[in-house]
Amino acid sequence: MNLEQGEELKIAKKPNGKWGIFLHLNGYAEPFDIRELKTEEMAEGWVDTTECNNLVDQFITKYRGKA
Repeated sequence: MNLEQGEELKIAKKPNGKWGIFLHLNGYAEPFDIRELKTEEMAEGWVDTTECNNLVDQFITKYRGKA
């Protein structure tokens, strides 16, 4: 995961009661909702996986510098 200063990955509860993983990239006012999981524990665990790192890198490649 190659996040720059000011960019971050956050976990937050969504209105539907599930937990979302949100990627904040520089240049975008709204974060990208990259994953939804049933519990906070599942969300916290998923953030530390290779799958998460790969997905974040895909979003960075696609969207960074294009805002």
